[in-house]
Amino acid sequence: WMSYKCMGLVVAPGGLGTCDELFELLTLMQTGKIKRKLPVILLGKKFWQGCIHWDAFVEYGMISEADAKQLVFADTAQEAFEHLTKGIERLELEGSGKPLRAASSRKPAKLKC
Repeated sequence: WMSYKCMGLVVAPGGLGTCDELFELLTLMQTGKIKRKLPVILLGKKFWQGCIHWDAFVEYGMISEADAKQLVFADTAQEAFEHLTKGIERLELEGSGKPLRAASSRKPAKLKC
């Protein structure tokens, strides 16, 4: 249930448990259980492309080209952060037609005690 509140995912190199969590989130998006196309950033391009042949999933018809393209590979934390923030901003625009940050420019309401 926590993944339904998720705004994005950054995955560092890991083992089978890490892959399980990654594939679970990807499956929830692929099957429409999670409606938003969350940014999914895989940290360590060489690791993720060396361990998992993502193009083979497309070639064998297991995932669509669009599913594969939603994965973003980054080699540094700064690069991952940039992709993550761009992805979250895209989600905000798709959800409301305008960035959520625009609402935060309003003055907070005064509380009466």
